[in-house]
Amino acid sequence: MQKEHGGKKMTPKKLLITCIVLVTVGAAAAALYKINEFTGCIYMSQQCMEYALYGDVRGAFDVTVDRSVSQIQHREPVRILDIDRYIMPMPDPSKFDESFQNYSDSTIEAHYYTEMMYKSTFHFVDIRIKHPSQFRMALAYDKYGDKFIKYPSEIARDVNAVAAIDGSFYNKRMHGVIVYKGKRLRNLPNGLDVLLIDSEGNFHIVYDRNLASSDVFEKYDIVSGLTFGPELVHDGQALTMRKRRWEPFSPEPRAAICQFEDDLHYLLCTVDGRKINSIGVTMQELADGLASKGVKTAYNLDGGQSGTLIFGNQIKNIVAYGGERELGDILYFATALEEDER
Repeated sequence: MQKEHGGKKMTPKKLLITCIVLVTVGAAAAALYKINEFTGCIYMSQQCMEYALYGDVRGAFDVTVDRSVSQIQHREPVRILDIDRYIMPMPDPSKFDESFQNYSDSTIEAHYYTEMMYKSTFHFVDIRIKHPSQFRMALAYDKYGDKFIKYPSEIARDVNAVAAIDGSFYNKRMHGVIVYKGKRLRNLPNGLDVLLIDSEGNFHIVYDRNLASSDVFEKYDIVSGLTFGPELVHDGQALTMRKRRWEPFSPEPRAAICQFEDDLHYLLCTVDGRKINSIGVTMQELADGLASKGVKTAYNLDGGQSGTLIFGNQIKNIVAYGGERELGDILYFATALEEDER
C-alpha cells in the first residue's frame, strides 16, 4: 500500500525514514535549546571554551560571592583554559598599576602587599579568578623528572603567570604524590600531607598514607597535586603544629598557599627569614598569621631558599641566601584574556 505525500506516492519504507528524520531533528533541537538555556553560551575556540560565569571581580576583595541560583543568571562569559595547555595568555601590561602592586582585568584580580608579624616581613598576593582553570601548576620545561629544574621566576615567565609561588621542589626527594594535568605521576606515600586541587579550584589536603583508603580521587576531579605540608589552617582555625619535618619550631623563611571560603579566592604568602630585620617564623606562627587573615585552608610549601613569590615577573620577597634556587614546580594564576580582548 502507498500513501500520497505532496502530490507524490510514498512507499512505507520512505514514510518510515521521513518519520525517523523528523523525530531526530526535533529531539536535537530540543536538546540544543536546553543547553543554550542553561549555559547562556558554549562554544569551542582552539584550546579555549567560553562558558557562563560570575560577573566582574573588580573591587571584590571584601565581598563574598553569592552562590545562589539567581546569581547564575548574571554571569559573564570567560574562557576556560585547556588543562593540557602550558603557555597561558599573556597578562595585559596596562592592567598593572604604576606601583606594580595590583593587576586587574575582567578575568582576574590580584593585589600584592606586605605586613610585619612576629618580627618578620610577610609578603601576600590576594587573588580572585573567574574560572578554576586559571589556577594551575607548572613543571619546569613542562616535563616531569629529577633533572628538569629552573628558577621559579623563569617558570612563571614561561607560562605567563600573573602571580606565582614555588611548589614542593619534588625533584629533591624520591617520595610523595605528584598530580600534573590530571595525571598521577608519583604515588609514593612517606608520611606527609598532600595538597590536591580539583577542577573546581578547591583544596583537598589528605595525609598520604590515607590516600589509598580515601575516596578523594573518586569524588573529585583532581587536576593538580603536590607533597610538602603540613596543613596549617583547617576550616578557618590554625592547627597545632607538632614535630614534623621542615624545622617546625625554628624561625625560618616560609611559603604557603591558602584558599578563602568565598568562591575562587586565594592567598599566596612568603615570609622573609634569616635576616636581622626579618628573622623568619615558626610553623605555628605561620599558621596563626594566616588564620588571622581569614583564610579557610592553608598549606605549607617549600620554604628556605625555595620560598619565592612572583608577581608580574617580579620577585617580591627577599629570597634566602641572596637568590633563587632552581626548582621543579610552581603554583600560579593566569589571566583568561586573549589578544583580541585587550
